[in-house]
Amino acid sequence: MTPRRFALLIPMVALLGCGTGRTIRLVEGEETASEPVALAPSPVPEPSPVSATEPAAKPSPPVEPSEGQGYAPYGGDGVIEIRRIGQWAHTGIGEPRRMVIRDANAWAQLWSELGAGERPDVDFTQNVVVAVAAGQRSTGGYGIAVNEVTQADGQLIIGVVETTPGPNCITTAAVTQPADVVVIPVAAPRGWSFLERKEIRACR
Repeated sequence: MTPRRFALLIPMVALLGCGTGRTIRLVEGEETASEPVALAPSPVPEPSPVSATEPAAKPSPPVEPSEGQGYAPYGGDGVIEIRRIGQWAHTGIGEPRRMVIRDANAWAQLWSELGAGERPDVDFTQNVVVAVAAGQRSTGGYGIAVNEVTQADGQLIIGVVETTPGPNCITTAAVTQPADVVVIPVAAPRGWSFLERKEIRACR
């Protein structure tokens, strides 16, 4: 077929194809009309699998509070060592007393009432003085002592024992004012309380 006749046939073929709804393919020698080709969607990359041998990420450890924050313990809890300054039967303190002394002025005033000679030095930045007095008694044989001091969360618990003579005890007729004074290695306690106990001294 000549090129001129082929050119005339193209419009006619196109009109016939529109009416039938079919796709017409023309062949001229080795040339072919290319059919429409649907483009495949681009492949979506799949997530890489996690190797079973890889360790899982570890959570961050909690942040510990730094030392010194909040309330600081007063040297720990438990029984506190007692250093006895003196124990007397005759003093100038005629009434019962329970005292925790934390400064030099109060210490000087108490010592002057005791009338016990030269006053010992106490470092109140590291210690406190505990003094107990039984008050005036009509005879001898009475006594008072700080027998134990414990600490819990900055609170002091001071054990005090008062002794009275038993019925078989021989006592002096002199008036007495028992007192006991101790030093404990605690600085600035938050508070304190006295735990009282009474005992009768047995005599044969």
